[in-house]
Formats: sequence, C-alpha cells, structure tokens
Amino acid sequence: MTNDLLLEARGITKSFGGNSVLRGVDFDVRPGEVHALLGENGAGKSTLTKVIGGVHKADEGTITYRGEPADFRDPGSAVRAGISTVYQELNLIPHLDCAANIFLGREPETALFTHSRQIRADSAAALAEIGSRAKPTTTVADLSTAERQLVEIAKALATNAQLIIMDEPTAALSSGEIERLHESIRRLTARGISVIYISHKLDEVFRIADRISVMRDGKLRATVTPTESSREEVVSLMLGRDLAAEKRELDSEHADRFSGDPMLEVNGLTVRGKVTDVSFSVRPGEILGMAGLVGAGRTETVRALVGLERVSSGTIVLDGKKFVPRTPAKAISAGMVLIPEDRKTQGLLLGSSVEDNVALPHLRALSTALWVRRKRAKALAERCVNEFDVRPAVIDKATMFLSGGNQQKVLIGRWLLEKYKVLIFDEPSKGVDVGARSGIWRMIREAAAEGAAVVVISSETEELTALADRIVVMRGGAVSRELVNHALTEGEVMEHAF
Repeated sequence: MTNDLLLEARGITKSFGGNSVLRGVDFDVRPGEVHALLGENGAGKSTLTKVIGGVHKADEGTITYRGEPADFRDPGSAVRAGISTVYQELNLIPHLDCAANIFLGREPETALFTHSRQIRADSAAALAEIGSRAKPTTTVADLSTAERQLVEIAKALATNAQLIIMDEPTAALSSGEIERLHESIRRLTARGISVIYISHKLDEVFRIADRISVMRDGKLRATVTPTESSREEVVSLMLGRDLAAEKRELDSEHADRFSGDPMLEVNGLTVRGKVTDVSFSVRPGEILGMAGLVGAGRTETVRALVGLERVSSGTIVLDGKKFVPRTPAKAISAGMVLIPEDRKTQGLLLGSSVEDNVALPHLRALSTALWVRRKRAKALAERCVNEFDVRPAVIDKATMFLSGGNQQKVLIGRWLLEKYKVLIFDEPSKGVDVGARSGIWRMIREAAAEGAAVVVISSETEELTALADRIVVMRGGAVSRELVNHALTEGEVMEHAF
C-alpha cells in the first residue's frame, strides 16, 4: 500500500450461489477524503462495502488497512479496527435516548452513576462534533430522520472510526437536511476521517465527493474527480450507454399526447390540519407533477384521493362523475390507483415471491371460490418481468432478493398490466439508480401515452421537469403555483416551493 492510502482493496471477487457479484475489483480510500461509490442497483457497490466492513468475506483478493493486511471476520472486528457503516435503514432503537444508542453494547465498565455521566458526556462531545442539535438525553423516536442520521454518525465516531461507509445517507432527507449532513461530513474529513459515500443523487455527489468510482456489472469501471468529469460522463460509465440520447428520444415521444376533458378534477380539497383548499385537474394522457418540500402536503393530498385520509371538504370528479373516496379498494374499483412511496412497508410483501406480489392486485380475476389459478398467476408474473425488464427474470424468487430498482419495477409493473383511468405515483424512483430510473420513466410515459391520467409526486425536481406536462407546486399544505412545463428549470420550480 502506498503511504497516502488509508485503505486499499485489490482483486476483490465475491460470488453467491454461482452468481459472480464482484469481479476483480480494485478500490482505495485516502485519509480525509470523501470517495463516492456509484453504480446501478446490482452493480456490486453494497457487496464491496460489506466486504470492506466485515459483513462478507471475499472469495479472492486482499485488503490493506492503515498499512496492515486486514481480514475482518465480522462487522465487530471491522468496527474495532476503525471502520463503521451507516446504513440507509438506520440501526437505532427508537425508545432509547441518543446516549444509550451511541454506546449500545459498549457501555463503560464503571459504577452506575459514573457510567451514566460518562456516556452522556462522551455522547454530547460526539454529537457536537458533527453539528447535531440533539441532546444525549433526547429519545431517538422524537428526532427527525436527519437527526437520526447524525446520531448514527456520532455512534461511529464514538468507536474512534477512521473510515465511515455511508449507504444512501440522504434518501429520506430534504434539501436543507442534506446540506446539514454535508456540513457534518466536511467536519469529519477536516479531522482526517474518510468517508465512502454511496448515493444515486448525482448532484450531491458532485458537491461532496473528492473522487468518484463507478461500478458496473461487478467491476470498477473508472475513478474520476468531480472537477475533471461531468454528470453525463459518470452516467454513461454507470450504464454503458448514452442516456442523454435516450432521453432525447423519450422527450420526442412525450410531446402533445393529451387532450379532452379532465379525467380527474379536484376542487377545494381540504384535509383538516394537513391540506387546505387544493385544486387541480389531469387529462387523459397528461402527466401532472406535484412538487414541494417535505411536509408540503403532497402525499396527504393523494392519500385523500384514494380514501387513506379523511376529506373535510371539497369535491373529486373522476371521469365526469362525483367520487367520494372511502377506501383504496373503492378507488381501485373506480379506476384510480395510488402506488405508494415506500415499497418495503406499503407496497410489497418482500418475503413473498415475485409471482405472488404481481398476482396480489389481481386476485379476484385470478381466483375461483376456493383457490388461485396458479397457471394464470404465473403467466401474469412472467408478462410483468418481461414487459418491464425485471432482473433477474425469475418469478419464484423472493422479492427481497431483488435490487431496489427491480423491486420498484415489480411494484409499478403489476398495476400497469391492467388499464386504469388515473395512476398516482408517489416518489416512483426513490432509492433507485439512474438506469432503473430511466426504465421507470419509460413505464410512466407509456402509461400516459396509452390514455391514463398520471400524477407524479417527486422530491427530485429534475424528475418532474423531465416527466411532467404541468407541475403543481405545494407549500404549507396548499397550492403555491401551477406551472406549464415549457423547458422549466429546477430553480424555477423550487422558487415556488420555498
């Protein structure tokens, strides 16, 4: 290992059940740098960091850490060596306070009262060091998602970590919270602590990273610096193709495809304490975007449309008829579907097969009085994975073993197998890579082209400006502005969100 490297991995290979996930990967980290690791879902990023963090053992290859050969048997041995991982799904106990979480399993062996004072003092120091506003005595359940993220980082600091792996750390954060997290990361790197940063959000990667490594199909394809590269180059490295050309093709398909009376009209919709006097309409073939900051009321609005929030006042007209939302089942029967933002807790049965997940919304059509017609269910699932490019195209595989992007394709695709009047997508590309996002955008565009009225909620303004014909901007539970998308910029949209 050269003297200016904190960690050096060489020739790392890893297979699972004959499936090669890492193929001769070389990767290194310098002291005090943010090294971003990018790639499509399934490219091997998480497996590589799990090898580095002691979760998996490499089949071949070597890791050198702080000048010494490293062979971590488990995550605990990696943590003791100074390598900690902050996962996207935080590993905190909500009913305990911050101090108890930070020192969980590592409580000092001192007398009771001394022990309590010591961990609170040490926790306060770790939280202050990264700019957290939380107190050691604050219960984790009372913290925002952003503050919980900082508690996880403080937990890593309390182990004297020299290398912190952050896996999608900003997936659930607002733009302001992301900037606070980035300030905390800058504090860490100023002290010489290194960060491996996994994210699908290219804008923030180019802001925070010192170097960017791109993986594709289990191999590391290139390492570049933000100052000498571009988003387009990085995306092309990730996909192995020119996404800009594909986007131009899709844009040409997107123009002038809607007409006629509204399929969905919402007038003066109010949900007490959440949404006030919201009005908009969507025509067949049109894509309406809904923009706004976290807490603006977008999700509450669409939940009210399908009976998941109680409507205090206002009217909903669906296909020319007044519609009173009572339950999601009634909304589906009327032709309106909400595809939720959280595929893991609201959308899919992760322990069940792809076949069962695809069949779930179609059980009435697939069933007799006593049983499900398995041949029809199998044919439906095969149609879903083939039409929407779900990989691997194996329908008996538990959905939890698919990448996030392919899980999302199953969630969306199972609804697109039938024709609905209104399709509502809440954060359709949340937590997926740019390749999967491209596929999901195509699915949404094709649904609109076939005559559905489409509503898309997204925290990614780039997604809305790429997809939507019009954009409703919400702020504080009300509509701030409605914009026609004639080459709208992200800045123009966010100006009204603030």
